[in-house]
Amino acid sequence: MKKYLKFLLLAPCLLSVICDPFDDEIACGYSDPEIYTIDIENTSEIYTENETIFLNAQTSSMLFDECDETEELMVIDDATEFNGGFFLLKLNNELSGLNAQLVEDYSVEYSLGEPFLVGNCLKSIRSLPVLSDDNLTYNYRLGLSVSNPGDYCIVNTNNFNFNIEVENNAQVYNTYNTLDNEIKFNRCGDVYTRTGTEGHYFFRVQ
Repeated sequence: MKKYLKFLLLAPCLLSVICDPFDDEIACGYSDPEIYTIDIENTSEIYTENETIFLNAQTSSMLFDECDETEELMVIDDATEFNGGFFLLKLNNELSGLNAQLVEDYSVEYSLGEPFLVGNCLKSIRSLPVLSDDNLTYNYRLGLSVSNPGDYCIVNTNNFNFNIEVENNAQVYNTYNTLDNEIKFNRCGDVYTRTGTEGHYFFRVQ
């Protein structure tokens, strides 16, 4: 009888251990990095074939640890947390349901940072940045050149905007604004959309 009573007393504790789901645990990780601010060093509406367009980008190196109750910002020394990137598009009105296409005929040279490869579909330009000497920012700088004439647009992957105080040549897009103020392009079988002209950079190569 005592054995049965002991089991009944311990049963709730055993069940609480067995039934305690792992899903209830709070997922830990870092907060999202601040959005990159990208500057075009040599802004121009028109570039010549193979002329280099210089881009430099910067974001804070500080993140929150979402499981740290102090909620203090900390310097993160893992540069992959801060990878940034963009799509290079050629504007084109002759595509069905699209008005831009990914460009593959270009060259990129890094003076700060290096290429960052993600997945099997390598149709975006992604960068692994460098931590500044004072540990306050992550930065990358690259030169982009296009060999074929046409009208082009650089749009974000997910984590940057161009410096809004600098002319972005939005007038280049006027001729191609045929899809309700949206830029649509195909990447690896999926249609991507960017709305309006703010935060993008347009230019012409001739």
